[in-house]
Amino acid sequence: MKLRDEFIYKDKQEYRFKLGTLIASSLSGFIAGAIIASVAWLLYIIAGKI
Repeated sequence: MKLRDEFIYKDKQEYRFKLGTLIASSLSGFIAGAIIASVAWLLYIIAGKI
């Protein structure tokens, strides 16, 4: 199993509209990116105070 497959959810459910699948996938990627960026900024701020 590749590391990439750990972060990508393979949804087996078929959706009626392909656009809905694309939006859901994009939204989850955006949320994950925002969380990672927030953690990175937090670590940067904490490291700057030391």
